[in-house]
Amino acid sequence: MLLEQIVEQYGEYLYHLSYLYMKDFQLAEEITQDVLMKYLLHKDDFRKDASLKTYLTRIAINCCHDELRKQKRKSFISKFLPLGRTEPSVEQTYIATEDFATLKQIVFALPLHYREVIVLFYYEEFDVSEIASLLNVSQNTVRTRIRRARELLKTNPELEAIFYEGI
Repeated sequence: MLLEQIVEQYGEYLYHLSYLYMKDFQLAEEITQDVLMKYLLHKDDFRKDASLKTYLTRIAINCCHDELRKQKRKSFISKFLPLGRTEPSVEQTYIATEDFATLKQIVFALPLHYREVIVLFYYEEFDVSEIASLLNVSQNTVRTRIRRARELLKTNPELEAIFYEGI
């Protein structure tokens, strides 16, 4: 399959998946490019045990986790050695101050391990076994995370108000 076909078929999907992890449009774009570049450089490593979409999803998730680790490391270091710009970006300020009135924003508020299973299960429509293999955890762990994420969502008063109003 040519790279142009892969970009056309999976590019937007990978971009949206990356955005759901990173909450930053530019980082999502960079990660999408990284995923496609990694696939291009290592396409011979693809054993075809799973679909190409699953393979690219795994690469994207790994890239997102790597970027989150980098950000965590940078924020830890910046507490001791403030390098460069220490104020939040305009986008981060907007997200932080925006009223959590939509389902997307409330899901974003979940911890990463809950957010990723909710996104993969409901938004991307993967089944539990596929999610387990993507995240390298057991199926029971995936089911538990989905259940706990649902409980967190149920106890959110803003989400309750949204469904009460019929939105």
